[in-house]
Amino acid sequence: YLNGKRIHPSRVTDEAAETEISLDQALVNVGFPVYSEGTLRVSSRAVTALATKVRGLRMIASASQVMSWVAQGKFNAYVSWDLNAWDIAAGMVIVEESGGFISNFKGKRASISTRDMIITSNEGTSNHSLSKIILQVLTENDCLEY
Repeated sequence: YLNGKRIHPSRVTDEAAETEISLDQALVNVGFPVYSEGTLRVSSRAVTALATKVRGLRMIASASQVMSWVAQGKFNAYVSWDLNAWDIAAGMVIVEESGGFISNFKGKRASISTRDMIITSNEGTSNHSLSKIILQVLTENDCLEY
């Protein structure tokens, strides 16, 4: 909820309910965890892999803040590594309440103990295609293991 009103991405309407966002239309935030060489390496590869495939790429460091923006549809997706429960707990509730999807790097629904995540806004469908496409790009570019 935001100012007493339930949040949802503005693009999800009755007419657009079955419209999925493509990767080239997506605004994606990439977490940039610089406290370890391994996470810095994979997040740098992810920036390189995604930069020419998305509409826009951002790097904002506050996980719960970015997750709120994904829930509102201000971002279409957020990818990050090595997150802690205290970084994401509030954001997970907000994203899930808005109909968004939070997955681990195996494509399954993430839990509070999941450290690496792909968060996508409500696409109006249940197949989570944007999450799957981003996971494929990350896999093909060796962005999962650190």
